[in-house]
Order: sequence, then C-alpha cells, then structure tokens
Amino acid sequence: MRLVPLALAATLLIGCDGQGDHFTLVSAGNTSIENGAIRVAHDRVTLRADDAPRATIRANGDFAVDGKPVDLTPAQRALLVQYYADASAVREHGLATGKAGAAIAGEALKGAVSSIAGGDDKSVEDRVQAQADKVKQSAMKICDDMAGIRAVQGQLADQLPAFKPYGNLITAASVDECRKDDND
Repeated sequence: MRLVPLALAATLLIGCDGQGDHFTLVSAGNTSIENGAIRVAHDRVTLRADDAPRATIRANGDFAVDGKPVDLTPAQRALLVQYYADASAVREHGLATGKAGAAIAGEALKGAVSSIAGGDDKSVEDRVQAQADKVKQSAMKICDDMAGIRAVQGQLADQLPAFKPYGNLITAASVDECRKDDND
C-alpha cells in the first residue's frame, strides 16, 4: 500500500502554492504577488509600496498613481505593457500549476484503487511522477515571470520617476527563493 502516502502527499500539494509568500492564487481572476505588493485582478495590475499611493497598470500600458493618469513616452508604455504581461503570466502559470497538482491527486487516487484491486504500482508511480514533473515545470514558469517583472520594474524605476516607489517590489532574493523552493 505504498500509494496511500503518495495520494496524501499529492492532495497536500494541491493546497500549496509552491512559492511561500511570493505568490497566492486567490481565484482565477485575482492573484497576489509578494504578499499583496502586486495584485493582478481582472483588467489591471495594482501596485502597493510602503509610503506610496496605489498605482495601477492596464494591459495597454496606461499607468495611474493614486487614480491620476501619468503621461508616458512610447518606450515607458511598452515597458508597462511588458510588466502587465509578466504579472498576468504569474496568474496563468499559477492556474496551470494548480491543474497539474490536481492531476497528481487524480493519478494517485486511481493508483490507490488499482492497487487495492491488485494493479501495477510501478505504472501508477510513473504516471504520478510525470504529473509531479508538470507541477515543477509550471511552478518554475512562475519564477521566470517574477524574474521578468523584476527586470522590467528596474527599467521603469530608471526611466519613469512616478514608478520609482514601486521599483523594488520584486527583489533578487525573492526570485532566488522562488527558484530554490521549486528545486526542493
């Protein structure tokens, strides 16, 4: 009955976001990154930084601070579009990771039933491992997305004075920790 612990582990994995405090998928339409410093909801990304008003980024690159639109150059707008895309990708890859985690539980439960009926534990373990590999690949994409946000936020902080307070929401340590968590 080696599959019972495997099924339990798979079920627990579904409840874990794999990113510690860096990423939380609240729902399909609402994602929190870095303890809520970056929030992806519906059609905007909201930024929260200490001692600064909230800022929003729209898919088209519109940027507002405290509800007031900020004038942008085409290069700044392009960077904001990229920021929005990277933050939105965290949400999409989070959903994919959750689906892959659910597939692990499904395979483990099928395996438990098969094992009780005298089936082949090895083939079940292989299928569960294949699903676990998918979870890891999906989670690593989240780390890549965070690295993308970090790169763009640095450029924006350098080029757009109104963005400067939000220029350190994703740190190198956050990206490193994300990758470390995924490799454990």
